[in-house]
Amino acid sequence: MCRVFRCAFLSLLISITLIQRLPAQENPEQTSQASTMTDSSKEILPQAGQTELEKKERLEKAIKYQKAKNVHYFVDQGYTILLLVLFLFLGISAFLRRQIERFTKKRFWVVAIYTLLFLILAFITGFPSSYYGFSLEHKYELSNQTFPQWLGEELKGLLVIGIIALISVEGIYQALKKAPRTWWIYVSVVFILFTVVLVNLAPVLIMPLFNKYTPLPQGELRDKLVSLSHKANVKVGDIFTMDMSKQTKTANAMFTGLGNTKRIVLGDNLTDQFTSDEVEVVIAHEMGHNLLHHIWTGILFSSVLAGIGFLIIHLTGLKIITRFKNRLKIENMADVAGLPLIFLIFIIFGIITMPFGPAFSRHMERQADKFALDITHNKEAFISAMNKLAYINLSDPNPSPIIEFLLYDHPPISKRIKFAEEYKF
Repeated sequence: MCRVFRCAFLSLLISITLIQRLPAQENPEQTSQASTMTDSSKEILPQAGQTELEKKERLEKAIKYQKAKNVHYFVDQGYTILLLVLFLFLGISAFLRRQIERFTKKRFWVVAIYTLLFLILAFITGFPSSYYGFSLEHKYELSNQTFPQWLGEELKGLLVIGIIALISVEGIYQALKKAPRTWWIYVSVVFILFTVVLVNLAPVLIMPLFNKYTPLPQGELRDKLVSLSHKANVKVGDIFTMDMSKQTKTANAMFTGLGNTKRIVLGDNLTDQFTSDEVEVVIAHEMGHNLLHHIWTGILFSSVLAGIGFLIIHLTGLKIITRFKNRLKIENMADVAGLPLIFLIFIIFGIITMPFGPAFSRHMERQADKFALDITHNKEAFISAMNKLAYINLSDPNPSPIIEFLLYDHPPISKRIKFAEEYKF
């Protein structure tokens, strides 16, 4: 549940673009992960020296892994909703607020202390689910982290979320107090500004907390990527590698940041296992996201969804509090004990709108693929990179259409490969 709370909180208050390097299984975003899903048993796992039996075993392993992840995701969502409902309707949230008020009546400190305690409780109650995710990665031999290393990053992530949450929740409840009828408008506007600032600062303030970033050494690969950036007319601060292998065996790359923090970042697993041509086409894809303004488009898209979410909270929150006042013991929407209700409404809203985000992302990914092919003219490297990513990241070769519709933020590999094969320059 901790991971789900983290994703819900960031989606609600900043942007999904900040989840990139917080310890989490999924989703990346407008910085765009290179890790991908697959949809073709004929075209993945083409690793040298692999026998047909070994390829078949790898495919079966990938299918089981992705199914286990999907089940975990949906169970985690249900578990989170259940705990939020119990936290509210058993009066625990109101009880927690009352205990805080025994020590201080000052609104600022009541909101701050409640927020921190709520996040800590969410972390504790969600720990079994988070640990299952950690053990799942080890079961399928994708993680390089020991338990202490993983737990350290989880706690570090909690600290980051806590700082952001304090600022965000204080702002929301100040708006609820000062403008109970129009608070959602002010919060939606600040959401956009806050997101832009955090996306700009994340590469230099947040991401380095979890990985070490070093400039890519001089050599063929750096020269190739510098040449590519000049060809694409993209200005980047620098090209970095990150020690991703300390956490995972999967491969990843991203084009992240805004303005003066814009940079190319390569996971060391990618540079170690991919040819320079394959890395080039992956980075060309990431540059496509930048040149096509997908980061800004993604911020706008998530802001619109968040604004609708805030409006729904405004329209339904007070009605729920009034209807169940005796059970909830929450005074009004400006009562911080209603924070779990905000989460609950927003999570349910997220489930209802679940297909929209992946569909929008898949559209942008296809545009970035087109850009990568146009600028590199290297179909072979594109196809081999897709196949390698599928092999390394244990992707399901034949996902359910429903799962693809709901969860896949990239087109399946088979569709990407077919697109490349049939693409006309």
